[in-house]
Amino acid sequence: MKKFILSMSLVLSLGISSDDHLPENFSKYQSNFLFSCPMPNACLAAFDEYMNSPEIKSQNFEVDMYAVLHNGWDDATHGVSWYYKDADQYAKSNQIYATSEAGKKFRAKLNKIGVEQIQENLSVHTIGVSSGGPTTDNAVNLRWSMNVSNPAKFLPLWKSFSKSIEKYDWSANAYGLQSHYLGSNGSGITHEIWTAFSSPQEALAFLDGLYASKEFAEYSPKADEYSQFVRSYMEVSLKMYNPD
Repeated sequence: MKKFILSMSLVLSLGISSDDHLPENFSKYQSNFLFSCPMPNACLAAFDEYMNSPEIKSQNFEVDMYAVLHNGWDDATHGVSWYYKDADQYAKSNQIYATSEAGKKFRAKLNKIGVEQIQENLSVHTIGVSSGGPTTDNAVNLRWSMNVSNPAKFLPLWKSFSKSIEKYDWSANAYGLQSHYLGSNGSGITHEIWTAFSSPQEALAFLDGLYASKEFAEYSPKADEYSQFVRSYMEVSLKMYNPD
């Protein structure tokens, strides 16, 4: 009974929805790593070598390495996100990283470069929406990290708001909300809101339109009742692997 109550409490606190809320090409699980890299070209080369090792390349994992911009919250300059359709993909990826010769060499190179890991988390997609088109067309993401105190109230509110701004020409090509399972690093983050665009110009047009809209003016004070803003930043993709 105790385990049942604990599991139900977790589901309610995270606001987990069913997979029916996600487009077919959206991942369920996502591992995200933010780090500080003093030599960006060397970091990208080391990661590219790892992704092209026989152990990893044969698995066709969907992965994105990106630059982190306008991040005034910590020292992270870059990030890597791994997108998994199911738990089996997640387990296989971690097994290769931990036990393969390619993983060993990759970790050694990061240490030599002086990479410092800043944040690591495991998240699941609670809501995802796409207007269509390949992932490679959406190389820029805006992200807002939130501490949501009442998901049962916040998620319907956010879903209604995000739907209400789809009508504008500045709206996002895709957007979604993720719930954190593990690894908030003491930041208090429980959820991530993201929007995707084909260019930085489109992302800035979205911000201009968003903050000037009547919909946001109505949504913001209501959202503040159930959530607390933690941080925001922009992601610009440097290289995508096996995008779908």
